[in-house]
Amino acid sequence: MNLSRTYIGAFLAAIAGIIFWMLLVPTYDKVMAQRDALAERTEILNDRSKIIASIKTMTQEYAAKAADIERFSSIVPAEKSAPELVSSIQALATQNGLQLTTISLSGSSNQATSTYQVQSIDLGLNGGYLAFKSFLMALEKNIRIIDVISVDATPIAENSSIIGFRIKGNAYFLK
Repeated sequence: MNLSRTYIGAFLAAIAGIIFWMLLVPTYDKVMAQRDALAERTEILNDRSKIIASIKTMTQEYAAKAADIERFSSIVPAEKSAPELVSSIQALATQNGLQLTTISLSGSSNQATSTYQVQSIDLGLNGGYLAFKSFLMALEKNIRIIDVISVDATPIAENSSIIGFRIKGNAYFLK
């Protein structure tokens, strides 16, 4: 009888082992896989939360610098705007007591690597020296960047206080 008890005990232990391997081990593996997936998804969620926080911070920085961005777009406009440029130069000339006689705008080739394009300007002005000096200071303080390349001055007539000025320069706009 002792032998049958041993067989029965061994049989029950084998059945318990088989049940353990068939039911509990797959469940354990499934739980471990779910824990790994949960850890991975938690990491993804944390990364996305950091990205959202970064976006919020960048949005706040953009809102804080919106005035600077608006001002920059006034300095270097996004597109070529000849009427605006002519109007501002005419207003500067008139405010400083000069007469704008000629204005010529033309595109200029620029390096392909730069983020802006150049618009060449050729101005003809008539007036006095002090008015011209005032015009150049106003042009320098103007919000729109205009680089003066050359200035030529010739008197209109002999013994005349009116001088004819020719200015060549560049204005800039984004590509």
